[in-house]
Amino acid sequence: MSPREPLRGDELPRVVTPPPGPRSRAAARRLRRVEGAAIWGADESPVVWSRARGAVVEDLDGNRYIDLTAGFAVASLGHANPDIARAVSAQARRLTQGLGDLAPHHARERLVRALAKLGKPYGLDRVLLASTGSEAVELALKTAHLATGRRRFVAFAGAYHGQSYGALAATDYPGLRAPVERQLPDLAIRVPYPYAYRCPLPERCAGCDLRCFEEAARIVDRALSGPDPPGAVILEPIQGRSGCVAPPPDFLARLRAYAHERKLVFVLDEVMTGAGRTGPFWAWERSTPNAVPDLLVAGKGLGGGVAIAALLGRAKLMDLWRKHVLPTGEAPHASTFYAHPLACAGALAALPRLGAEETGAHVERAGALFLDGLRALEAEFPAVGEARGAGLLCAIELVRDRGSREPAAELAWKVVGALQEDGVLAYPGGVHDNVVCFTPPLTITEEQLRAALAVLRGVLERVP
Repeated sequence: MSPREPLRGDELPRVVTPPPGPRSRAAARRLRRVEGAAIWGADESPVVWSRARGAVVEDLDGNRYIDLTAGFAVASLGHANPDIARAVSAQARRLTQGLGDLAPHHARERLVRALAKLGKPYGLDRVLLASTGSEAVELALKTAHLATGRRRFVAFAGAYHGQSYGALAATDYPGLRAPVERQLPDLAIRVPYPYAYRCPLPERCAGCDLRCFEEAARIVDRALSGPDPPGAVILEPIQGRSGCVAPPPDFLARLRAYAHERKLVFVLDEVMTGAGRTGPFWAWERSTPNAVPDLLVAGKGLGGGVAIAALLGRAKLMDLWRKHVLPTGEAPHASTFYAHPLACAGALAALPRLGAEETGAHVERAGALFLDGLRALEAEFPAVGEARGAGLLCAIELVRDRGSREPAAELAWKVVGALQEDGVLAYPGGVHDNVVCFTPPLTITEEQLRAALAVLRGVLERVP
């Protein structure tokens, strides 16, 4: 197949020149001369994507990859999804820019109503839009502050909520925070997250019995009796960038009950886990009905590939914006590209399929197949300390030694690089950089997943 031949989206890998090939290297050199070197590592040259369809990415050199990243879980319905492309194209012929927050447009009204309908069964029937997950996280924290008058919040070890200043204050990635640490506000009260493979307590549990919850409660209770108490608790129902770290099923319900007893606003960040990524539309639904949040942050896959995020919340919280802010003449949340018409149109096209029963069923079936394959590799290769997953959010944690569980960050980077050489895209994660993460499009075929597993097996056999 020539590089100009249309992509179907269900193809298998094809490497025609060792990646990164000459065209990718040349493009990367041109980019490096004018773009900050911090965008990627100083020494390596990345492959440069040219086009994509479904679960397939092609680079400038004509190499074809099975994409197990979906652009960090954004292309949830596959790259260049035709329904989304048609909706965005039609909207571009009608209206490409509105007046930000000041004057609504029809696509904004339709999207907000669709999201409110999605949240209504859980009492989350108020919506504010954002362009990024980080922005929506900050909007949630602002809302909690309006409700409680308290500036601080409870956040978890290993959390990733974004890299803008407010979101970074909640994020717990030392490497990301270090360059600007002195500028970050002291807002987060950090507590342990249930991480069964790497128990955060000095005396490791045999199995997660949620002693870390009791420790978290002690830390928060001390803070609540102090001069600067928290007003909210924010967490991911499954930690995504930390490598698909999932707490025991009853953890979220216990935490919600505790938060409400202490009059803390309970905020769930579903930027990566939402929009069907784990099977149900929201990952918290894998827990119990008693885990429903007061505020819910969504983004990434919500738009099926367009840049859109949202905050869904209870009316008593979200309507505070009108009381506290609007009398001053300022909008509750403002940006030039608020509710961008093209993004709204794309998200409107994505939502029905993301919420369809057949989509959830495929995610559960394909995710189980992939996780079974990853667990078979765990049993076979000592370097795979643990394989874990929920739907199509999966990961393998790599270690130097299974007994000590010493993180193997260099190995993770080697595995990601070797996968790319063989036509599979994945990305590193984990607070120790030793996790290989997989967030493929929700439309990926079972044949592609089997092929990716075969490539991963070959990589683990040859990478030292």
